[in-house]
Parts: sequence; C-alpha cells; structure tokens
Amino acid sequence: MRSVLFTFDYELFLGARSGNPRECILDPTSRLLKLLQRFEWKGVFFVDTVYLMRLEEMAPEHPQAELDRADIMEQLAEIIAQGHTIFPHIHAHWLDAVYLAGANEWSLDNTRYYQFSSLPAGQQRTLFDASVQIIRSVGRKGEGQAKVDAYRAGGWSIQPFSHFKPFFLEYGIVHEWSVIPGKYHFSDAHSFDFRKAPAETPVYRFKDDVCQEDKSGPFTEWTISTLSMSRLEKWINFKISGYLHRTGRGPVRKGTTVSSVIREEGDLYSSREKIRGIASFEGLNPFTLRKYRSAIRRSTYFHFISHPKLITDFEFKMIDRLFRSLKKMGGIETDFRKAAL
Repeated sequence: MRSVLFTFDYELFLGARSGNPRECILDPTSRLLKLLQRFEWKGVFFVDTVYLMRLEEMAPEHPQAELDRADIMEQLAEIIAQGHTIFPHIHAHWLDAVYLAGANEWSLDNTRYYQFSSLPAGQQRTLFDASVQIIRSVGRKGEGQAKVDAYRAGGWSIQPFSHFKPFFLEYGIVHEWSVIPGKYHFSDAHSFDFRKAPAETPVYRFKDDVCQEDKSGPFTEWTISTLSMSRLEKWINFKISGYLHRTGRGPVRKGTTVSSVIREEGDLYSSREKIRGIASFEGLNPFTLRKYRSAIRRSTYFHFISHPKLITDFEFKMIDRLFRSLKKMGGIETDFRKAAL
C-alpha cells in the first residue's frame, strides 16, 4: 500500500497584492474538491487563519469582507463534509496587512511578523488560540471530521520549534507538516533549515527538534516530497514551461508573493547532476506527470504540497490525468490517518 498525500495551503497571495478570495481561494478550491470527490481521494487543507481574523475585524465597516468570510467558512464546512481535513496555517504578518476596500484585496508589504517566532509571546498565544478556535468552529457547524491535531507553519518556518511546542502540547497538535528534508532558506522575512532532517525516513517522530528523530517523541513529522531531475530534464521542463506560457497555458498571477532579501538558500541533496524540486501540482505538464508517476511507483510515501491560487486551467487537466493514472496503479491510500507507515 502506497501513501500518496495531497495537501493544500488555503490562502491568498502574501505580498503587496493579495488577489481576491473568489479567484485565489474559492473557485480553484471548488475545482479541486470536484476532482478529489470524483476519484475518491482525500485532501488536507491548511487554512490561513489570521486572514479570517482580519476579515472578521473589517466586516463591521466593509460588507464585502463579511461576504468573503461567510463564503470561505461555508466552503470550509463543505471540505469537512466531504471527508477532508482542515488545520491551522498561521501567516502572522496578516496583523500588519492593509485592506484595500475598493479592490477587495490586501497589501501585505510589512513582513516583520512573517515568521511566527518574531511575534511577542503574548501575540503568539493569541494567534494560536484563535486559529485553533476558528477551525473548531467550522467543525461544529458542519458534518464530518473536525479534530484539530495538525499544523503547517507559514513559510515552512517551524523553527525554532520551542516557539510552537507549548501550543502543540496545550492544544493537542501531534502532526507537523512543514519539513522538506535537505532544503534551507534564510531571508530578512523568514528562515528554515532542514538539512539535518532524516532523508530516508519520510515520516518520523520527534520531541524538541523537527529535524531530529526521536522514536518516543510525542509529535509526528510528515515531510514534503521532492522530484529529482537531471540537468537535461530540467532544461526540457524549462522549455515546456516556456512553451505553455507563450501559448497562454502558463500561470497568470492574480497577486504578488512575499518580497524579501534572500541571504542564503539551497538544497543539501541537489548537485550538478541532480536538481530537486518540491512535489506540487503547480508546474504539472506531460513531462513532469511521467516523472511523478515513476517516482510514486518507486515509493511507499509521496506528499504533494500545492496552492489553489497558483493552479492553472492546464494544470487542472494534468491533475485529472495524474489522478486517473494513480487510480489505475491501485493500492493507494490518501487519508493520512489510515496511512500504513
């Protein structure tokens, strides 16, 4: 039995222009839900909870903010009703976001709080508590699974874990989903360093350090998978992506990403001969589709991380093809709670 996990960051763009919730969240997520339902797959959705807090704050003066919040909460209840799971995903720099009422968008230029650990302790507690309560409230209104026992850090910035551990213990968070073994990134907005994470054990237990396996630890890390390509394959994929862009099937950005000054980043397991990319629905094309099929056949665990806001019409067609091929492959479990590890 193979475990193939589909996880999604349910969020707007996080830079100077957020995009609007209809285009970036609601419509693409609706398409994903239809695909998942048709193939009877399960998904895990990590919800940008601080965005929902800010919508509630703006609602008394801005009716559109209340309408957006109501639509999102309705969709989250639908996600649960269909047997999927939703969990908190905190991007703390929403605290400084400016609402652009005329465009129904936000500006998130200020990244001083992009990394959760940069918040004062009191604000960390406030955001974590409110985030858990939001997810629980959706479960109470809807039908299905509403246990809030998992978390993904905004920007994968789960370090230092000492900032999270007290809240994990207090709220019963036992599943962590942020680590990409071998990857590291340091910028003026956020950082992570997963070079010491176990590379041969995709799911492992830990206690105080997300990169240090501890078989008696209370927490489980579900690492994000990667796709390896040779230099030639990377060049072929680049050419295909360029062709798709020129023919109007490439990504059309509905917002802008976080602007930051990168000091250092890389991948411990990339080399001159092999380059690794994060496993995602973004960038799916016939060439990468074949690569993913092959990688999954060789694996007992494969974990995709995707963002509804970034998936193009063409990539939705590729997801359909991927799902059909996985169905034919057989022996696949997509519910992480039933995964055979």
